[in-house]
Amino acid sequence: MRHVWTLVVLAAVALGVPLGCSSSINSGGSAACCTASAGGTTLCLCGTYSTDGSSCSSTITGTGCTVTCSYQGSTASINGTVSATCGTTTTVTFEGGVPNCGYPGATCCTGSTEACTNGCCDPTTQVCLSSGDQCSGGSLVCTGTSCQPCGGTDEACCPGDQCTTGCCDYDSTANPTCVAPGASCSMLAGGEQVCANGFCGSCGTAFEPCCPGDVCTQSDTVCTIPAGSTTSQCAECGFTGDPCCTSGVPCSSGTCSAGMCQ
Repeated sequence: MRHVWTLVVLAAVALGVPLGCSSSINSGGSAACCTASAGGTTLCLCGTYSTDGSSCSSTITGTGCTVTCSYQGSTASINGTVSATCGTTTTVTFEGGVPNCGYPGATCCTGSTEACTNGCCDPTTQVCLSSGDQCSGGSLVCTGTSCQPCGGTDEACCPGDQCTTGCCDYDSTANPTCVAPGASCSMLAGGEQVCANGFCGSCGTAFEPCCPGDVCTQSDTVCTIPAGSTTSQCAECGFTGDPCCTSGVPCSSGTCSAGMCQ
């Protein structure tokens, strides 16, 4: 008798209860097998198997078939398709009602079942990771359902919202993304944000970073690069000792000389 993976997800969808039933394939005889699916989980069963108070069996009905599972007085039947065999299978056991694979921190499941129910399977360690966790091999992070490069521009942020350059735009999507210095970050509460000094933040008013394109949105401000800095900043303009304004009257009093109001 060859074991196949556990029916818990399939039966839980149908019954709304946590089943612990594992199915099996009868290696002898000529009975056909039944493959049924529910909730993104597929089970192939030939015959009957019982364990821990749960019982699952397959029944061939003409050209179709049914998989039926019972647990603590509840029974559910799911229609499936007939096949000669179940092919290559693997076993997922349950310890204390918890699967021994497929969840973050556990080994990845193998065979016909999903490697991990959520997150990614680290290809090096074969351990399931949650989204945002560090994968093996350096700058790799669990993104969606696979380990992807992280830290570079337009790549996922590395764990801890880290980027090799620029900023981690953690307001962008469910998977925070690295953006280049001076580039736009996601809008926040209707306001524009820019990547500056390693962080995404508001821009465009006096003493804030300039918005992308060296734009300042507050009146009587101009985009400049302060002495000793490499990051542009919006500065007040038009008054004596201030930079000359680039729109309207350059200086409210005095004259504009070498870019400064005198």
